[in-house]
Amino acid sequence: MSSENIKVNSLGRTQDITPEEVRQFERFKDYTDEQVQELIETIKAYTHFIYNVCYRQNKSGKVIAIINESEKLKAA
Repeated sequence: MSSENIKVNSLGRTQDITPEEVRQFERFKDYTDEQVQELIETIKAYTHFIYNVCYRQNKSGKVIAIINESEKLKAA
């Protein structure tokens, strides 16, 4: 699969999203370079976290709660 065929939301993607791709979205078109970079770093941190949670869950066979019941009550 060539990089030209990989879309921003493709599951086969292996490269980081670029600032140009971020700005394709109407909501982010006026973001500064700094804001775009911060968004990219946030996306990377979030996906790394979710990957690690899923990896540990698959490895242990247990379901790992991200938020426990007492925290849900506090949020409500």
